[in-house]
Amino acid sequence: MLDYYLLAGRVFIAFMYVLSGANKLLFFSHGLEEVRSRNIPFPRLILSSTILVQLTCGIAIMAGWQTGIASLLLAVFTLATALVFYDFWNLKGAQRTVSLTGFLEHISIIGGFIILIAAGPGNIVVRP
Repeated sequence: MLDYYLLAGRVFIAFMYVLSGANKLLFFSHGLEEVRSRNIPFPRLILSSTILVQLTCGIAIMAGWQTGIASLLLAVFTLATALVFYDFWNLKGAQRTVSLTGFLEHISIIGGFIILIAAGPGNIVVRP
């Protein structure tokens, strides 16, 4: 039964990244605007790297391939995203609360990746 829980957990945690990467790929100009809005240097390179990490690591986790490495990469990516896009420490009032909530959601997702790193993918994996 544990293997089914691990499979479900892998799919649930990775689905958001696969969907996000696919949307950024399909609507590249919108993603570029979002990156530029944060004054991040080399926006095309950053967005392209984001798409690559989200899609490859997300699919790898879903399939059970190199889940430790893929989870670590997405955990680091998620932390960087939280620090850049949810800077609650610079905000006040309702904006601060909304930003803090987004930040904590990202930190919670990192916790899921840490659990996946510790538990491994289980026995239900796609064999290459």
